[in-house]
Amino acid sequence: MRALSQRGKLPGFEETADGFKALAYGWVFDYDLRYSVQEGANGSTLVPTLELKRKMPAIVIAALLLSIWPGVWITDSMLATYFSWYPREFWKTCAWYLPVTVLPMPWVWKTAMGRSRMLAEESARELAERIEKELKS
Repeated sequence: MRALSQRGKLPGFEETADGFKALAYGWVFDYDLRYSVQEGANGSTLVPTLELKRKMPAIVIAALLLSIWPGVWITDSMLATYFSWYPREFWKTCAWYLPVTVLPMPWVWKTAMGRSRMLAEESARELAERIEKELKS
């Protein structure tokens, strides 16, 4: 597998205590395709699992949460500066800005996670084919 990764055919290859892992590309979030070696009576078997890389979702959640409140201030200031008709009452901006930004987040998150998983599974199948081909040769 190390030779396969050195040829650029196994991205993110790392050896682990019980096998190895490679990078399965998703849409927004990437996954680790982990292979653990299971010893059996007929020889060794590689058991694959697909695991979400936790770093990027944590960064996205933090960025979303930390950007909501400053976004209210910036939007209120910008609208009051450029449009004389816009009321200079902060609570009115909060009344429409917060629902517009916060309410869609669960659907956006679900879409990002679902599409990332789907594309990571496709990437994992391609990696599995490369690994199988390498093991047979």
